[in-house]
Amino acid sequence: MRISYVTYLPDQEIPVYDFVVQRKLVKYYTRETMAAMAAMAALYPDRKLDEDTPFFYATGELEMMAFYIEACQKMAGRHTRFSPELFLKELVPQISPLTQFKQMRNMTQCFVSIEYGLRGDNAALLRSGSGMLYEAMLCPGNRPVLIGAGRLYADNRVEVGFAEVLPSELEGHPLLGKDFEPVDFFRTHQPA
Repeated sequence: MRISYVTYLPDQEIPVYDFVVQRKLVKYYTRETMAAMAAMAALYPDRKLDEDTPFFYATGELEMMAFYIEACQKMAGRHTRFSPELFLKELVPQISPLTQFKQMRNMTQCFVSIEYGLRGDNAALLRSGSGMLYEAMLCPGNRPVLIGAGRLYADNRVEVGFAEVLPSELEGHPLLGKDFEPVDFFRTHQPA
């Protein structure tokens, strides 16, 4: 098992252009995706990865989604009572489509797949560390599987981890069946 883990502080710039070939896509990246590219570059410095490698990625809940920040900015200064109807009818249509696009839960997984040419089995999971491990463990054969997880915090801190594992390495793992934050696996797991 090989593991890569990165974390960036709230105001720390992520040098994403040092890690990507598909530079035109960076404008669509969230901080989580930028950090994911850094972690992938550390795990695969030579960028060699079989395109059929299964890839499972678990993302954490965004604590403060840019979508809501933008909605609040649109609401600021109005002397109107906030309501769900106001939010849906007036505010959502004013939010940038780029911001809405970045809120899709599988974006980091999609951009990593595009950057590394991954076309194998895959799944995006929402906040399920055990699910991520089960997905990898149940892959047929005993060939390498890529697992990853990330979390973007309200203060703009981000952490992301990736591991190349064999399904057999996860059999009987103490975290299987447990409720844990997916990124904890990478932050605390010590390879044997």
